[in-house]
Amino acid sequence: MDFVQTFEKFVFGVECLGCGASNIQLDPWLCSACRAELDGLAKAALFPGEDVICLFPMRPLTRRLIHSLKYRTIPGMAMYLVKRSSAVRGALVGQMFRDLPQPLFFVPVPLHRARYRERGYNQAEKIATALATVTGGKVCRWLKRRKFVVSQTKLSREDRELNVAGAFVADLPKEMPRQGTVVVVDDVFTTGATTNSCLGAFGRDFPLPLKVCTLLFEESVTAVADFVADCHGEWDP
Repeated sequence: MDFVQTFEKFVFGVECLGCGASNIQLDPWLCSACRAELDGLAKAALFPGEDVICLFPMRPLTRRLIHSLKYRTIPGMAMYLVKRSSAVRGALVGQMFRDLPQPLFFVPVPLHRARYRERGYNQAEKIATALATVTGGKVCRWLKRRKFVVSQTKLSREDRELNVAGAFVADLPKEMPRQGTVVVVDDVFTTGATTNSCLGAFGRDFPLPLKVCTLLFEESVTAVADFVADCHGEWDP
């Protein structure tokens, strides 16, 4: 266990972040049962768009873990989740990354400075760093946020799009690489409003392929219900 994980475990205690069980062995944040559940969810990498990769579906467990990254100041959760995803385990997403034009430039969705002051870090940048580490890519801050937007959590699809319209602008180096793939990185993909706004900031004539990768995909209620029904069906006699 590295220093960051040791410190976080000391500060936040020894309760499993998934189920809340205490006085059990953790790794350092999940018990064996929750870890097994997470490993199962990692096999369900989702692709809500042709150029969009989501490493985990949004479930109660993954929602709690992403909240620990964003609101409980546990930045090491980004690397933990990426290392347990199919970007590494199972190799599905990892193979996709290897098939893209190299090198990979992971561009985090920028966080407004007011939010940065609250959290002390940009969770999208932590995710981008983890992805770059496991793929051999690079983290590039090629986007800037030029206006503050309210939280997207309770907004409709239309309101989300209006909320982030024009919120981002490209901040590219004077000498752009001539080859490779740009991967815009965020924590959660819901309607795609935020990442679409980021992609639009690069312009139609941007010379490199553009992709999106997020930790979680927040599916519709119907899709989640179907998933639960399928899981029950597999165990019914």
